[in-house]
Amino acid sequence: MPDVRRPGTFARAFASTVRVLFTTLLFTAAGMGLGLLLGILGMITYGLIAGVQPDMRNAYRHVAIPMAITIGSLAFIGAVVLELRARRTRA
Repeated sequence: MPDVRRPGTFARAFASTVRVLFTTLLFTAAGMGLGLLLGILGMITYGLIAGVQPDMRNAYRHVAIPMAITIGSLAFIGAVVLELRARRTRA
């Protein structure tokens, strides 16, 4: 039987980096979308209760962007931990 070639160290590190960055990007985008939805719903609720027309820019500034940063950071840390754990068990 022919020998099975395993990818080199550089290829494994590159693949791990791409997986971590892709996962972080997906979770950050989802966090931005969820934050924007919750921010808009909060602004609408505030407008109905207070009887004013709310400034929807606040949904981006004060809800969506901080939520995306938080979820993206947590996703990055989680993805790095999972990649390191998988690396230890494979080796």
